[in-house]
Formats: sequence, C-alpha cells, structure tokens
Amino acid sequence: MKLALDTTLSSGSIALATAERVIYSTFFDIKITHSETLMPAIDHALKFCGAQKSDLSAIYACQGPGSFTGLRIGIATAKGIAFGLNIPLFTYSSLELAALAASGLGKNILAAIDAKMKELYLAYFDSNLGEIIAPQVIKPEEVCRLPLQDFILCGTGADLLTPLLKASGHEFYNLNSTLHFPNAAGLFALPILLPGKHHPQNLVDLEPMYLRDSSAQVKRSESFAVRALQ
Repeated sequence: MKLALDTTLSSGSIALATAERVIYSTFFDIKITHSETLMPAIDHALKFCGAQKSDLSAIYACQGPGSFTGLRIGIATAKGIAFGLNIPLFTYSSLELAALAASGLGKNILAAIDAKMKELYLAYFDSNLGEIIAPQVIKPEEVCRLPLQDFILCGTGADLLTPLLKASGHEFYNLNSTLHFPNAAGLFALPILLPGKHHPQNLVDLEPMYLRDSSAQVKRSESFAVRALQ
C-alpha cells in the first residue's frame, strides 16, 4: 500500500493506493493548519481502509513550491513516516501535479500556482510533462514575455494570468482550476508519466523546494537594509 500527500496549498489532500488502484482520496480545506489536519487525516484513511501504518510500502509527496508552512509540515511528516517504517519516499513538484490534468492532450502546459506577494510559481511542460521551462518564481506581467505557444493553462494561478495573457495576444485554453484542483492521488500517476526522473530521496538531505525566501525573511532583509542606511 502507498500513501500520497500534498500540503503545498492552503488546502491539502492525501490518498492511499494498492498496486492495482487508488482506494482512498480526500481533501481538507478548513481554517486550521496542516499540523492539525494532516496526521489525523492519515490515521482516519488507514482506519477507514482497515490498514495499519506497517502496511505502507512507499510514500509519495509534493516537495514544492508552495506554502512555506505547509511544505515544512508535509515534508517533515513524509520523512518521519518513511524513516520510522524504513520505506522509500518519492517527491514530485507541485507544478508537475498541477499540470497532470492537462497531460496527454497534445499541447504544451503552463502550470502556475499563486505564490502570494504578487508573484507566481511557474513551469512550462510539453504534453508528456517534459520540462521546457524549469520551476521558477515570477511576476504575472513577466509571464507574457515568455516564449509561449498554443498551450493549456492550469493551476491556482490560472485565473490571475488569464486576463494578462489574453491582453498580450496569447492563444491558450484555461483549464478550470476549480474542476481540476490538484489531488494527491495524482502523485501515483507521475511515476508512470515520468519514468526514471524521480528516485527515492535521501531523507537526511531532503528539503522543501521553496524557490524564494519567505515573506518573513524578505521583511527581515528589508529591515536590515533600512537600518544599514540610517
């Protein structure tokens, strides 16, 4: 049995799968932190499926980018379970997961996640999730200057980008982010679509994929800069 978890957004999701199929999938989007929801959700999933933690043979998790707090909680939880059970942990980009719903449709895919602070996390893939533009943090208006061709736009940043891309003359299809919200169960499909790209992680070295400093770090740096000028 395999466990998948995604805590990169303010909402989260987990899933359980056997070798044959997904047997459990759920979202949690309530106004408390993942530290209060994630482990109870995992415990409930195992109990609901009549399983024990010892039945798990692998963990699949989103490494980021995304919410800094959510990433730390998700990766720490995945590492703890993997270490305690001595099972492999596989990690994938939240942008790969966001692009999954548009894969195989014969068009390139622009995956965009709202990074707050008037920025986006973004990556550009071909139809088979081959990376064309690596994950990065970018201003929405800068996306319009990228070499993008007829593509599918997806992810929680899609609605923010849509009017800007239309105004700049880009041709694309906006995959409704409400109907195609990233689900941790999709992590079970990524090894099939991306064979050989991801390997079991070294738990000691594994860190979340942040892409930028947190807002607290930015404010701290700005504060130091102001003091230096005084």
